[in-house]
This record gives sequence, C-alpha cells and structure tokens, in this order.
Amino acid sequence: MTEREQPLPEQPAGRADEGWRVFSSMIAGMVLYGGLGWLIGHWTGISILFPLGMILGIALSVLMVIFRFTRS
Repeated sequence: MTEREQPLPEQPAGRADEGWRVFSSMIAGMVLYGGLGWLIGHWTGISILFPLGMILGIALSVLMVIFRFTRS
C-alpha cells in the first residue's frame, strides 16, 4: 500500500463538534416550532403564535441539550 491508500487514523470528536450540535439543535427548534406557529397563526389569524412557537422551540431545544449532555 502506498501512503495515499492507507486509511486515515480515527480522530475523536472534539469539543467543537459538541458546540455545533448544540447550536444546530437550537436553530432547528426555533425554525421548526416557529414555522409551525407561523403556519397555524396564518391560518387562524392569530399572529402571536409565531413568536410563541419560536420561544417554545428554543425552550424544548435547551431541555433536549441538557438531557443529552447530562445523562451518563
């Protein structure tokens, strides 16, 4: 085998990976529940559902992150 054909050594996941996971979870929660709030608010005419959906999404994301990183 030449140097180019040898597999790369596995590298452990760093702290940056955890940070990006937390960040993407927060954004995904806001987008998902904010979008649902916007859709339901658009259909029903209740405009407050969009910000409430975003707040609910970020709260659930925080809880999910806490649960994920505190369990052993």
